[in-house]
Amino acid sequence: MKIQDTIIKKLENLSKKKVDINSKLEDLNIDSLDLADLIIDAEKEFNISIPDEELNKIKSVKEIVILIEKLKS
Repeated sequence: MKIQDTIIKKLENLSKKKVDINSKLEDLNIDSLDLADLIIDAEKEFNISIPDEELNKIKSVKEIVILIEKLKS
């Protein structure tokens, strides 16, 4: 499964809303605890470590996917 598909699926489970790559976390009612859960899952699934300072910059699904792709490469 692609990174994008995995993240979208996890966010849809958290938000109970339809999610696409351009969705803003705020519009999905994703709070800091939801984001932390998502990041922990992503770190385990993709075998990466996301720096805490990067978390504050994430505002959209696309930004999460780009960050994970960058860290995996």
